[in-house]
Amino acid sequence: MRDPQGRIRFEGERVLRTLVRPLPADHFLQSPLAARWVAERRLVAFDRQDDTTLMSPRLPFVTQPTEWCDAQLHDAAALTLAMQREAVSAGFDLKDASAWNVLFDGCQPIFCDLLSFVPLAERKWWAMGQYARHFLFPLLASRRRGLRAHEVFTMWRDGMAAPTARRLFGRGLYMTRYGSLLLGESGSGATRHSALADAPQPDAQALAGTVSFRNGLHSALEWMLAGVAPRPLRDAAAAGWAGYEQDRPHYGGDSLQRKRATVADWLSRVAPAWVLDMGCNTGEFSRMAVQHGAQVVALDADHDSIERLYRETPAGTRLYPLVARLDDIGAGRGWAGGEHPGLAQRLAGRFDLVMMLALVHHLAIGAAVPLEEVARFAAGCTRDALIVELIDASDPQLVSLCNQRQRRPEEFSVDRQRAAFRAAGLRIEAEVDLAPAGRTLALLRRGAE
Repeated sequence: MRDPQGRIRFEGERVLRTLVRPLPADHFLQSPLAARWVAERRLVAFDRQDDTTLMSPRLPFVTQPTEWCDAQLHDAAALTLAMQREAVSAGFDLKDASAWNVLFDGCQPIFCDLLSFVPLAERKWWAMGQYARHFLFPLLASRRRGLRAHEVFTMWRDGMAAPTARRLFGRGLYMTRYGSLLLGESGSGATRHSALADAPQPDAQALAGTVSFRNGLHSALEWMLAGVAPRPLRDAAAAGWAGYEQDRPHYGGDSLQRKRATVADWLSRVAPAWVLDMGCNTGEFSRMAVQHGAQVVALDADHDSIERLYRETPAGTRLYPLVARLDDIGAGRGWAGGEHPGLAQRLAGRFDLVMMLALVHHLAIGAAVPLEEVARFAAGCTRDALIVELIDASDPQLVSLCNQRQRRPEEFSVDRQRAAFRAAGLRIEAEVDLAPAGRTLALLRRGAE
């Protein structure tokens, strides 16, 4: 929307870019490099409809930097910098280094801004300050201050500005590899490499000198990026919710195995093309849905759980992990709140099957969301089916949550849970008792009983 060279509109499964001027013959999109990147799935595919219109296939689901784990943002940063290095070698320059220009096709980062590459004209990389704001500073904040990168974008759509970074990290950062990024109000071009950027280049040496200078700059940025790589995953036993799948004592006997078998059976019965796994944890049942042929959006509020799921999932897998709190879903961002649609809008009516496994009590008791609202939201996300884990009022976890919130367990009986989902327009098609766990799996479909 903010690119003066063109405008975007969506038509069904197509993205149409209308250009202000026809593409010149030497435009980046006409280059062998652009064709190679499309073949490598690093740049979104495109076709010229006419002199001023480009068409690209629309990605089936879009996540945003406000929803990415640190490893996703780091991969987006690595992709952006690698493409910039290759572009410069081919005589082009990246004018925008925004995290919002990277999408995830499943677990594969892909660059989407077709008009961001321009002819290489000078030594200064004008987008470098943006690269620091969108990638280096947020990742550094996560590594050194415990402020997750996605939380940075929740506060600031344009990333973390240099003045904010100076206040957050203090003077000690000046003595590190990142110190030069803190110079200047915007951080643009503020490294020892870019300090020379305004010096004029003799015409005869311009291209070779600029490429050589940029190669040094890119190497420095690669060194900085390596320093903010997400730390190795902790051992599951020490990882909180990220270690939940290895420690589920509330499932006694063979109840956990019956839960797995039942979910697998119902996935085969419903045969969904798209699945939403709410509260997916590290994705055991998300991966099961993928194995049954579905494309899966896997959502959890715990950053480390999503980080583990993302890192352990091959890039080509049609699984879209994202970090989000269901009791505080982000609204639309950007101009008039509509430039980047909010998560609730992207989830509504999108899925053939929604899974809510061991989640309802956390929302209804832990987050104090009325049962009826929990059921209504889940029903609004599915076109067909819902698998929900109903928890008995005697369940130790439910009782513990009630004690913490000064609620009565009988307020959340299985019958009340069933009634809430029926009131949301769902009928119970099948149930399986997971005794002795005190839990019941229910398969619900849209429509009256």
